[in-house]
Amino acid sequence: MSPNKTVIRLDKLHRTRENSLTEVARITDENIPKYRQVNYAAMRDLINERKLCGTQALERISKLQNESHAMREQAELKISRDCWLNEQQKLNQQYSKYDNEHQTWLVDAFNDPDLLSLFHEITKYRIWLEENTIKFRKTTVLPMMQLKEELESKNIKSDNIFNVMDALQIVKKEQNELILLLDHEERQIEDELKAFKSYIDEDDEINMIEEGIPESVLELPCPDDELRVTMLQEFLIIDHKYRETLVDLDTNYVDIISDENGGWDISEHEMLVHLYEIYPVDLKKRRTCIYNHFRRYFPKRSRQEMLNHEEWYNAQSYYLKHKRFILIEWRQARIALKAKTQLAFEEAFELQERLAQQHEEKMRQRAFCEQLTNQVKKWREKQLEVLEVRRKLEESKRQAELEKMRQENERSLKQRQQTKEKLAEYYSKKEEVRLMEHETEQKRLEEMQYVLAEQHRKDRERIKFRKEEYERKRQELLERNQIEEREELEREERLQALAERVRPHVEIDHARVLQPTKVNTKLINYHQ
Repeated sequence: MSPNKTVIRLDKLHRTRENSLTEVARITDENIPKYRQVNYAAMRDLINERKLCGTQALERISKLQNESHAMREQAELKISRDCWLNEQQKLNQQYSKYDNEHQTWLVDAFNDPDLLSLFHEITKYRIWLEENTIKFRKTTVLPMMQLKEELESKNIKSDNIFNVMDALQIVKKEQNELILLLDHEERQIEDELKAFKSYIDEDDEINMIEEGIPESVLELPCPDDELRVTMLQEFLIIDHKYRETLVDLDTNYVDIISDENGGWDISEHEMLVHLYEIYPVDLKKRRTCIYNHFRRYFPKRSRQEMLNHEEWYNAQSYYLKHKRFILIEWRQARIALKAKTQLAFEEAFELQERLAQQHEEKMRQRAFCEQLTNQVKKWREKQLEVLEVRRKLEESKRQAELEKMRQENERSLKQRQQTKEKLAEYYSKKEEVRLMEHETEQKRLEEMQYVLAEQHRKDRERIKFRKEEYERKRQELLERNQIEEREELEREERLQALAERVRPHVEIDHARVLQPTKVNTKLINYHQ
């Protein structure tokens, strides 16, 4: 290969698409290197491609989240629908039961004059309500329906649009006033029903227990005054013990009694109680379903408020249930004591008759009366012990329920805390991976910069070396050419000298040209 031949060499520093940042191409000839600039267009295309991939991934994640949320909503709605269908079936059964009872009562009302008159009054009141309902519908609902049909009929013209708007405003104002009036009447009726309900409840509690000594027991004759006094005092003792139990119960639950509806509005309280009655106890994630259903109607209430109200409602239910149980037990104890007293008085009369018949058995009968008195005292002590044991059992049951609720709340809090910790750990690991990748890319960038710097330094040294070599070779070539030129000149001079030496020195004879040569002369002579 001649020294003037141009040599083109292409060196590329290449990396894969995943980790490539730059692409450098070096084109050199024999001695002069050149560099091409960084391909920023390719870098921008790569960045845009990665941005597009990231955007598509985010869209897929968002779509999956929306689908998951929709599936969860559908599952909750299905559970609510199933629970409501069960509740509706139960309500229909209760409605059929009460309707049958009502029909039976109506049949009996025709046979009883008092009930028949009451039935006639109820029928008149029902007819009056139906007439008022029809009248109210004609004055309020039907005009609204007619106005709606006129608006939907598209018979409104541009010249009467303002009249229609004024009419709509007037109707809207009248409807608002009517709604306010109906709300006021509804609140009045609710207050009356609440007062009537409390009155009925108080009457039930009062009629359930007749404190003191019953008149029927006071009218019973007894031959033994001591036995009579003892038996009558038992009524007062039982009343005192049960009354103290009720006072202790009211003292323990004074906060529950004083706080009506747990500080909530009556509609919120009734809605939450209704949801707790609809969803079965064995349902998985029952509280979550109740809370999600409840938030659809009252979104401002938090989960913690709902749990607190649930605790209050459970405590109130336990209080009412325990109080009614005590009252029923009190009444049963009084009935049993009344029967016991009647039996004791009858036995005392029998004893008196036997004493009248047999005077010698008087002491034995007195001992028998004392024995009966002791039996009554033992029975009383036994009843008190049973009452105390039941009270302790109820208290232990209540503590167990509270402990169960506390453990369930702790388990729920622990589960949520574990979920938070897992999320925090996941995000921390993700951040560590991102930092490691960033450090790796940074190290790769530094290594690339170091390699490029070393290459640049070596290229500068190579350029310097190539320049020196090129200058040295050029000087050698120049010297060699000068030497060859001198040698050529010397050779020509020598040749010129030799030519001068061998050149013949003869005078010019023009006549000799016309004369024949010796050879020609010999040939002619030979032929002749």
